[in-house]
Amino acid sequence: MRPAVAPRSAPMADLLQNKPGRVYKTSMRPFTDNQGCFVCGKLNPSGLKLHFSTPPEHETTESAVVFPETLQGWEQTVHGGLVATVLDEMLVQAAAARGLKCITAEITVKFKKPVAIDQPYKITGRVTGIRGKIVCAESELLDGDGKAVAAASGKLFRL
Repeated sequence: MRPAVAPRSAPMADLLQNKPGRVYKTSMRPFTDNQGCFVCGKLNPSGLKLHFSTPPEHETTESAVVFPETLQGWEQTVHGGLVATVLDEMLVQAAAARGLKCITAEITVKFKKPVAIDQPYKITGRVTGIRGKIVCAESELLDGDGKAVAAASGKLFRL
């Protein structure tokens, strides 16, 4: 039996609310954290195990990352999909720092410079707006000089 496929125009809210003809024919399991996340999960042996923090009186969430050689695309260069992955996680973590449990509905990533393997980078993120169940956020990956090498903006769906 073929799985149900959502029409391209189906909004995220419909997909998550088990509406007829949508992706999920039965109730979804709740989103729970079993520490297996590739980016932040402490129990994922292949993961980055990043720690996120939001300093008091700041609206910006921060983390640091060093991408190992196993995550390269071109030689000594981080695969763009992994850069997008950590920027995506930062969007969600920035929302979580404000007490909002979210998943990504839409993300746009802009790559400004190649990201090098085995070099320290800082990741920052912040919520830029909330409208109903949609949370807007931005994140950046900064090099050792504090210059943005990649940036993302996204819309998150509040759970």
